[in-house]
Amino acid sequence: MFCRDKSFLLYKLDRMFVMMDHNKNGTIEKKDYTAWIKKGLDNMEALGYEVTEERRKRAEKLSGSVYNDFTLYGLTAKNKKTYVGFHSVVSQMPGWKVWAKRSLKETFKLMDFDDSGDWSLEEYVQMVCLPIGITEEDAKESFKMLDTDGNGKLTVDEVTEGFTHYFSDLEKNKWAHMFGRLDSDSDKWEE
Repeated sequence: MFCRDKSFLLYKLDRMFVMMDHNKNGTIEKKDYTAWIKKGLDNMEALGYEVTEERRKRAEKLSGSVYNDFTLYGLTAKNKKTYVGFHSVVSQMPGWKVWAKRSLKETFKLMDFDDSGDWSLEEYVQMVCLPIGITEEDAKESFKMLDTDGNGKLTVDEVTEGFTHYFSDLEKNKWAHMFGRLDSDSDKWEE
């Protein structure tokens, strides 16, 4: 049986789990996803955008759907070991990109504050990155990397491309920095 070294992939998935576990209780729950979107909406409101109660309720409902998609209704988010193990296997399977794109469409809608069908730099930084602990500087670098056509907006296809690479590539490359520079971690990845 052919076996490839997954240690770098496991490192990235472990790191993602830590970012997504908003309340740091060792599991990813729906309330972690709703905290993520709440923080993003609070960020936009602090910048002067109107955030209605209706929008908050719609976002909370949609964040539950996103949680269900990415964690198989919580089954794969019980702890870090389960999350990392599941995603390290699934991301290597045929059909991974198709499933990821379908799942990301909901996330994309959730974080598309102005309902334009794409993400501006401000939406990406405030709604996606800052709420899970990615610095503004790293978020801007990530945005540039994802914006493959250079138009200053991110499409669901551009985000899916980066996301699927982050969740499946076994070796360090530019996509490894999608959720912040790896060398900024206190537990640096050793090549």
